[in-house]
Amino acid sequence: MIIGATKCSAASAVFRAGAALVDITPTNFPIRTAGNLTLTVADKVLDPLHVRALVLDDGSTQIAIAVVDSCMVDRATMDAAKAAAQRVTGIPIDRMLIAATHTHSAPAAYSCHGNDVEPGYVAFLIPRLAEAIVEAWRNRVPARVGWGKSDCAQFVHCRRWLMQPGTAENPPAAFTGQVTNLAMMNPGYANTNKIRPTGPVDPAVTVLSVQTADGKPLAVLANYSTHYAGVSEAGLSADYFGEFCRVMAEELGVAEGQPFVALMSNGTSGDANCIDFTKPNWKNDRFQVARAVADAGLEALKAARYQDWVPLAMAEQKRLLKVRRPSRSEVATARAYLAKNVGERPTRNWEENYARETVKLADWPARKEIKLQALRIGDFAIATTPCETFGRTGLAIKQASPFPLTMVMELANGCNGYLPPPDQFALGGYTTWRARSSYLEIGAEPKIRETVDVLLQRVARTNKP
Repeated sequence: MIIGATKCSAASAVFRAGAALVDITPTNFPIRTAGNLTLTVADKVLDPLHVRALVLDDGSTQIAIAVVDSCMVDRATMDAAKAAAQRVTGIPIDRMLIAATHTHSAPAAYSCHGNDVEPGYVAFLIPRLAEAIVEAWRNRVPARVGWGKSDCAQFVHCRRWLMQPGTAENPPAAFTGQVTNLAMMNPGYANTNKIRPTGPVDPAVTVLSVQTADGKPLAVLANYSTHYAGVSEAGLSADYFGEFCRVMAEELGVAEGQPFVALMSNGTSGDANCIDFTKPNWKNDRFQVARAVADAGLEALKAARYQDWVPLAMAEQKRLLKVRRPSRSEVATARAYLAKNVGERPTRNWEENYARETVKLADWPARKEIKLQALRIGDFAIATTPCETFGRTGLAIKQASPFPLTMVMELANGCNGYLPPPDQFALGGYTTWRARSSYLEIGAEPKIRETVDVLLQRVARTNKP
């Protein structure tokens, strides 16, 4: 049981908050986009990209939360932005959280599959990430906070299905590290070989609401566990994440960035997306998903009980995990295959792509360090992972949390690939195939979950007078 803020606490300190919105839409085109198996290039903007930041201050502790419209951003990039923001604000780096939304229609800020990083865009992005945190810090005013949850089951479904033996996609094991493949991503409605989804999903829309001291909307931080919605044409887009923010501002009767800012973060969606494969002609786009999730968010806000002061706490821990690297013989096989079949052209299919990924992983270190965090905002908590985390893991973290309400945010403070629970490797399938999108050791998931559980317990014990 978490002990909330006392009257003495509220009387002796002023809770403050500030928010900021910074445009990160590139101006140089064409530009590679991220999140696709093969090369994808955008030459126009469908809707703008932003980094959205929120700074909270209980009088003794300050924390910063930023959400960036990007598929994935690596830890080095995020750490560089945090360091720049710290030089101005004084907020310790380990009190800053930056997470990517996972829109698949943003410039490549990380090399993965058929789209290598756009170095010029990363250089453009770092100071803007820092700027958003700095501006949110400068915008702090006396504030109050509340939180709530509502479900939106319509657009979160397990996209990973158990298939009849021999019917799942099966690139060469030398390129994926996976001999058996009984699971398949996005099998389609008409596929009669699909048996059942491989795991549960989290339908919760979890919301942290921040208002000015006189009750005006200042910020809304939301979280939902669906992968992304997608766009119907090539171009840059914040996907449903950005549209959700626009709809929330409209429904609350305020203008974005003046000073209200909405932030939509990705929950645990590593094995989930918007599509119900049990129904024919399923309809979804970024506008439909945003509308449904916003409706659930607004419903959650109705039950929010605002407090003028709550204690803040944040804990961070780094863990060193093994990397599933290819063997020398696998790398040699992949090099020979690429030289014979691909050459200098972009990859075109699963086999070519995973041969390239095998070569790209050849000189990776044997271990990677990851960063995990837990935040306390009164009786509300946020837990983070830097991975594309399965719904089952997110639900387990929430269940074990000592807080009445917990938000789990993925792709936070880095991007360390998919995080299948250990038993999922026996089923194979895309999320287990060795690549820069999935490389942590088979036992990584329980280690990460255990660490996050400990961090949540640690911040729960913080109850400052």
